Amino acid sequence: MENNTVDVQSLVWYYLPTVAVVPPLAVPANALVIYLLLGKPGICSTSEIFTLNLALFDMMFCITVLVEYIYFLWNPTMNTGSFVAWGVNQGGGPLLLCLMALDSYVGVCHPLLFLRLKDPSLRLSLCLVVYVLTAAICGLIKFYLPNKWNVILVLISTSILIISTCNILILKSLRKSGPNKKLHPAKKRAFKLVLSSFVLVNVHYLSPISEYLLREFGSTFFSPFSPFTCAAYTVLSMSSFVQPMSYLMRTKQLPKMRCHCCPAAETKTVEAV
Repeated sequence: MENNTVDVQSLVWYYLPTVAVVPPLAVPANALVIYLLLGKPGICSTSEIFTLNLALFDMMFCITVLVEYIYFLWNPTMNTGSFVAWGVNQGGGPLLLCLMALDSYVGVCHPLLFLRLKDPSLRLSLCLVVYVLTAAICGLIKFYLPNKWNVILVLISTSILIISTCNILILKSLRKSGPNKKLHPAKKRAFKLVLSSFVLVNVHYLSPISEYLLREFGSTFFSPFSPFTCAAYTVLSMSSFVQPMSYLMRTKQLPKMRCHCCPAAETKTVEAV
């Protein structure tokens, strides 16, 4: 019982970096992405509907993890330490990224098929399925079932496999040069974008997989929790900030974010001009 208490108390410090760093950074970025996408005409007919739902999931994660952490400080038990927020982050996030990767793969490698699948109801239906699966994963985590991390491990591993396969096929297709044996500038930009997305997804989601495997099959230093747990969950949670920032950089919307954050600076600039 004493070891269990120590382990639970250690979670306070292992989760602290995530709670202290991620929500303040991720909430403004995701709020701007949601604002921009909701104001964009025809959003439901494009693949950006997945980006919108991913931003909603990241916002949900930031708010939930903050509320659950505060409650955990008042009542530090293994039950309250099993955050529903991890289900949103490790369930809904990878599933939506998987849909985005499949959507990009069909768009790049099978454009004719992509045109046939542009019906908004299809994407909305897929998002609804993701919401249902995410709710089931959150319930699995909260009820503290013994095999819950095995289920999440399989889910994340499968998602990474699908995302990586789609990205590799997209990169292979974009790498094909034109008639003059030179890569088109648009293809070059798309290649860099897909490559960076591929690397980021693997960095964010391979960390909890590594942490879980070390906890289960590594030395006793990693079980049940260790400093690597803190690092793994922080890296994983930072995806909630990196994903919206990637969208804002890709669509060149970062100036709007600076304008929303610093209206006084914007006024001074206008007056100077």
